[in-house]
Amino acid sequence: MLLRAAARRAVAVPALARRDLTVAVTGASGYVGSYITEELLKRGHDVRALVRGCDTNAAKAAHLRALPGADARLTLIDGGDLSVKGSFEAGLAGADAVVHSAATVVIGRDPSIAAAAVGGVENVLSSLPKECKTFVLTSSIAAVISLDKPSLSFDEGDWNDYSNLDNGDAYGYGKTQAEKRAKEACGGLNFVALHPGIVLGPVMTKPHTKASPVFVRNLLLPKPILNPDSAHFVDVRDVAVAHCIAVERAEELNGGRFILCNDDTCRSVNPVSLGAVAAEACPEYEYTAKPLLAPWKFALGKALSYVPLVGPRVMTAYERRVFEARTTLSNARAKRELGLAFRPHAATVADTARACVGLGIAHRLAV
Repeated sequence: MLLRAAARRAVAVPALARRDLTVAVTGASGYVGSYITEELLKRGHDVRALVRGCDTNAAKAAHLRALPGADARLTLIDGGDLSVKGSFEAGLAGADAVVHSAATVVIGRDPSIAAAAVGGVENVLSSLPKECKTFVLTSSIAAVISLDKPSLSFDEGDWNDYSNLDNGDAYGYGKTQAEKRAKEACGGLNFVALHPGIVLGPVMTKPHTKASPVFVRNLLLPKPILNPDSAHFVDVRDVAVAHCIAVERAEELNGGRFILCNDDTCRSVNPVSLGAVAAEACPEYEYTAKPLLAPWKFALGKALSYVPLVGPRVMTAYERRVFEARTTLSNARAKRELGLAFRPHAATVADTARACVGLGIAHRLAV
């Protein structure tokens, strides 16, 4: 959070689109949910923040209570289990708009990952209060990128119709199906879907460093970094602003899908490149960018993956493709229709590193 004030970019929102709203945020103590909550409060909205276990574990939501405006306009509700029907009802009561940012973010073949995404959306939608007019879904570029296409360039007109439980991408499949389910079920509601890439930026709590900022955390510790060639990044503060614009201009943006990715990584990069970016942008610390899967390990795993019966346990069809794909995304619609000006990738990486160090993640000063 050290450079938050200096690095923040204000996005102008038409005055006629602004009014104070009561907005419920699922997964409000999570990395993205925390910044959405902060931005909503800053814009003058009342926030109903759903945080599982906050009644018995006060520390889980302490950073939300400390946000400017929280004393007057933040209500914490203990509830919201993606797998339990009705668990969102108390938290969503009285909301004009709902931002569904709660998610299970795990890459793998476990069917429960997809079930949590689809079931969670269905549980939230079934609990919407009658006064709710807007549903904003935190989706992912995983619902847009389809690795079986001849062209690997994607925009909001694309859907991931490649991923499924059999080929090993339960997360991408779940995100895609959850968005389709939400689109079908929203009916008369205003519905907006946002598709962030890998989210980096300042972290408010230590648990946040184990979410998507883990890529930078691992540079500092140091630990190996997951290294697919297909990776796109975005700043958490830009993601939060996009969600607030979607809430405030929901009627105008109804039905819209928006890719959130910074300009520098619209063409995919390997996460190992974060080491060089961090070293240049934030040289006061030491970084070690060691790939989790070295080229020879990938080559061996790929060869073994074609062996009948044993192969899929070594490497799935999805893993083969994602480690070799070079995808390209367009963020033009988000810039044009939401008015976003994405933060430079290097500034985001530097802010992430400094925030991690500020929380005691690493103290290795560069020599």
